[in-house]
Amino acid sequence: MVQQPSSRSAAACGAVFALGLFLAAGDGGYSTARAVIATTALTLAIPFLCYLGRILRGAEGAPNWVVDAAVASGITGIVLKLASGVPEVAQHQAHLGSGSEAQEALAGLAAASTVASLIPLALFCGATGALILRTKVLPSWVGVGAVVTAAALAVNGCVIGASFVPAVLIFLLWTLLTSLHLLRASWRRRSTSPRPRAGAQTGPAAPSPGR
Repeated sequence: MVQQPSSRSAAACGAVFALGLFLAAGDGGYSTARAVIATTALTLAIPFLCYLGRILRGAEGAPNWVVDAAVASGITGIVLKLASGVPEVAQHQAHLGSGSEAQEALAGLAAASTVASLIPLALFCGATGALILRTKVLPSWVGVGAVVTAAALAVNGCVIGASFVPAVLIFLLWTLLTSLHLLRASWRRRSTSPRPRAGAQTGPAAPSPGR
């Protein structure tokens, strides 16, 4: 069946999140524009995660605590990543000079929050990948990619005090590819779906991610 427009919007949020956060990375210096882009992109990740959860619940056919735990973990990771931007904003507003104790403390807090976000994101990707591979609700490459991403996030998240988080780039790539697949499948079904005959009764459309 054809996906509802709201479902396609939720799927598109994943691509906007991935591209927006990548573009907001910049050269490491503070920029108000990049801070706004990063905050907006991270917020848009939430509807995408919830939509993935809806797809997985539909594949399970019954309430599943693993799906709930996966979505909750994903949102927790996004919230922690959102919190990592607060010290940078505070540092900018306070006009703290580079190398001062306060500046170093805030920079360390931002970095620690980013690293802390990797573990719940790893749980989200691991559970999502396992469910996809078991239910076949999405192509196998999406599930395998999620499992590989989970491993990268877990390893990177265990390096306390790390200033370089390449696992985030892997997570963004997986999110972008998954989002594009969902959108492509949605538009393909829309173009091939037969139009209802005049006078025929139609029921509510159920979301279907396609393969």
